[in-house]
Amino acid sequence: MPDFKDILDIHPNPCVIHIDFVPKYANNAFAKFSGMASAEDVLNLESIQVLFEEDHWPEARRRYKHAIETGTPTPPEVINHTDLKGNPMIAEITDKVIDWYGEKAMCTFVSVVTDQVCRERTLRDMANRDDLTNLYNRRYLLDLFNDRNTTPQRRQYLAMVDIDHFKRINDSFGHPVGDLVLKQLARIIEEFTEPEECAFRLGGEEFALLLRADDRNHASGRLEMLRCSIEDLTVRVSQSNKQPLAINCTVSIGFTQISDSEGFISASLRADKSLYQAKESGRNKVMNNDCGD
Repeated sequence: MPDFKDILDIHPNPCVIHIDFVPKYANNAFAKFSGMASAEDVLNLESIQVLFEEDHWPEARRRYKHAIETGTPTPPEVINHTDLKGNPMIAEITDKVIDWYGEKAMCTFVSVVTDQVCRERTLRDMANRDDLTNLYNRRYLLDLFNDRNTTPQRRQYLAMVDIDHFKRINDSFGHPVGDLVLKQLARIIEEFTEPEECAFRLGGEEFALLLRADDRNHASGRLEMLRCSIEDLTVRVSQSNKQPLAINCTVSIGFTQISDSEGFISASLRADKSLYQAKESGRNKVMNNDCGD
């Protein structure tokens, strides 16, 4: 290994060699990656683990132990990293066991992939967004529904939200005005959501929500507040040489509690049934027909 030291010294990728995370060699690129002045500063550390987020330590130890015991390289791993100066980045780490003066050591190469990962995340997020409202779309709802996590004593509910008589808005004022109404309602619906909740546009004038609540009454109360917020909304549309349009609308909402192992179809059928009953009973209502809670 020491024969290649001159090559690693000038290599643009960060590289560090360590035994049980105690640094034995580091190039200047690794020092810069870590927010340190020189490779000598890295070698003065008791452990290079302090250079990585603590959440990564257990996995790093597991990877180290497995590689040393088996002699096999570890697969590349992408992690979040913040250098000692507080600069966040995303790094891909690759490890390989080497001989360091008669001892087994780990040679760790680092590639900074912040831009690449951010581009991939942006493209992935764009594919999951509705073009008009920028809310999440049906595809993402299905993915999230299947991967949802339960929170103790915070039950999860699926709500369907439908604009009442939306066709009249399109027929009376045109589709560009209808699109403006959709975007304004989408903003209110998105602002309604809390962390770990999501809003979606399913298509046309139909929206959906995955929300958390303590019980059915809590969920109903929150959705009633959303209904009132939309009822109070006035969408104003400028017109050349005319008085601005002032458009008001209401929504009907049906919701249901989701069981831990339930699929999207059965839950959505119940929520849709509640939505249908809200419309049949006069619209501009929040309905739920779950038995018990």
